[in-house]
Amino acid sequence: MIQTGIKTNVNTTSINSDLLTKRDHARLDQRWKQPTLQDAEWFGVSIDMWVRHIISIHLDPFHGSLYWLQKEKMLGINARMDISSLDDLHILGPMEEEDLRKYPLEYFIPKIYLENKASFILGETAGTTGLPKTTAYLKEEFSLTFVEWFRYIAEYRGFPQGAQWLWVGPSGPHIIGKAVGPVAQSMGSMDPFSIDMDPRWVKKLKPDSLGFKRYISHILDQALDILNRQHIEVIYSTPPLLLRLAEMMPTEQRMQIRGIHYGGVAIEPEQLKQFRNELFPNAVHIAGYGNTLFGLCMEIEESIEGNLDYYPPGPRMAVQVVSTKDCTQPDKNRLAQVVQYGEKGQVVCHRLDISFFIPNMFERDEAIRIAPTKNVQALGIFQDGVRNPSLLKGLEANAKVGVY
Repeated sequence: MIQTGIKTNVNTTSINSDLLTKRDHARLDQRWKQPTLQDAEWFGVSIDMWVRHIISIHLDPFHGSLYWLQKEKMLGINARMDISSLDDLHILGPMEEEDLRKYPLEYFIPKIYLENKASFILGETAGTTGLPKTTAYLKEEFSLTFVEWFRYIAEYRGFPQGAQWLWVGPSGPHIIGKAVGPVAQSMGSMDPFSIDMDPRWVKKLKPDSLGFKRYISHILDQALDILNRQHIEVIYSTPPLLLRLAEMMPTEQRMQIRGIHYGGVAIEPEQLKQFRNELFPNAVHIAGYGNTLFGLCMEIEESIEGNLDYYPPGPRMAVQVVSTKDCTQPDKNRLAQVVQYGEKGQVVCHRLDISFFIPNMFERDEAIRIAPTKNVQALGIFQDGVRNPSLLKGLEANAKVGVY
């Protein structure tokens, strides 16, 4: 009986070991099934070729998006004949920002993709320039745009893997709140510890008001509690919140941080220098520039001069810099006034996804136009980037930025 029992235990152990091996392989297989940047339909494709592809989808007379088909009719053009390059997008004129608030989401999505609504992930803006705007991404687009794009650059930059994350920022309808978990997991980490922040409520409060101070204190107190009880090595937050948090963290706690990712609002070069050299000197620092509607331009290389250079994951997203010599208001003629490399102007963004098409969006920022470096091109990114984006002078009163 004893021998039989031993034999049974041995077999059970062997079976359990085999099962664990199969499960491990299954997990690995699942991980490898996640789309990589190189798997993206647009990766390595020229921007003009991709523009033609997107126009053929959104302006298809039977399966296209209702919004763009109506816009084509209103403009009296044949988009599939008239638009064959990035430069031709000016024919459509500036994107009407209010239309993204006014029309139902389905108006912007090609009819052919609306047949499977379960394949979409929605995101809403924080309301920096007014009422929130809504957009959608196909699940694979979402993964490539917000998860794989970060992992691709983070791996190149030597960002820590397997470390525990702390996210201090919005969840709910905001796209970054939906992406932060998969982003951390793509780096071999657990789902991050998170502190929920409502940026729309923060924007309603005056920065010097008691309500604002109490709300921010509430956010920071929760973050500090996690830092004191958990072994956090990566922090993802906005520069204003991170600065306040760093001021409250003891030196030993700051020294154990090995990775910092910035989001939400643009960071100034001098501020980044303080974070890198003084507050978190043991961390790899990666900044992002973008928003819910378009996705992220990533800081691919750390600038020796201290600049912040961002590049889009082209060609699904393109950034241009246009002259502000005549004015700063959206205008069709200004779309053709792209500045020379090294010159400053207003940022114009283009989203070229099969699910959602947003061309010619005049952003509230100004930046310097830069060309992709050899290292950036070696990663498969060949489009222009922007350097040191900041709020466009004269538009400060129209944008409620604050901590997000």
